[in-house]
Amino acid sequence: MPQPVIPVVGEKMPDLTLVDAGGRPSSLADVTDGRRAIVYFMRTSTCPVCLAHAAAIQRLFDAGEVADAAFVLVPPGGRDEAVVTEGRVRAARGTRAEVWASGSDHGNVGLGRFLGLQHSGTFVIDERGVLLAVRARTLPIRNF
Repeated sequence: MPQPVIPVVGEKMPDLTLVDAGGRPSSLADVTDGRRAIVYFMRTSTCPVCLAHAAAIQRLFDAGEVADAAFVLVPPGGRDEAVVTEGRVRAARGTRAEVWASGSDHGNVGLGRFLGLQHSGTFVIDERGVLLAVRARTLPIRNF
């Protein structure tokens, strides 16, 4: 089976279909709506390391190190995973993250599975959806 291909800096971010906690579908392009964005694809909605990584991204916003970018958290799965993720990030600490689940589209940004582990990745995109930075790994701690 061919390995998924992770897009590289300078390429346009693939436009995925996402779903929010209310079950409403949208495209990644519509979610970011012409804003710069940090898009973090989580391993699972309950991954404690992924949630810690999301909190670290939030601290960058809190410290003023990230200007006016959107912050999009993307667990794999559907509406139920968006609900769980949204609840966990809100319970842990206030966040500006927008939560949208990817269904099975993690693979469409090159994030496959290795020994049953879903890969995760952090993608920074500009206003046009062009990738400015990409970090994708099996373990979330390597995404920063």
